[in-house]
Amino acid sequence: MAIYVDLLTRALDDLPAEAGTRSDGELLADVLNSRVQLLAYASRGTSSAAEALAHELSYDGALIRFCESLHVPTDPERFASPSRERARLERALAERGYAVDDQ
Repeated sequence: MAIYVDLLTRALDDLPAEAGTRSDGELLADVLNSRVQLLAYASRGTSSAAEALAHELSYDGALIRFCESLHVPTDPERFASPSRERARLERALAERGYAVDDQ
């Protein structure tokens, strides 16, 4: 899964400078919106690997940015197993009152 970690790292590095000044509310909205898009894509059952990857990268990038703003330890390197790290971050957010997986 090193390729996924590399893609996620690059996606985060490509963010515009103003992305670092977003409020927690804006970052939470990014997480929720990207999760809705990921789930909607998955429920359609289409088989475009590139599109599926783009949705996963979008959601994981949003999770990382929001978790960093709340001081939840994470970084792209932890996404060697994406589903495990997503679940860990979603649990950490739920413990802080942000149940992002209740969509």
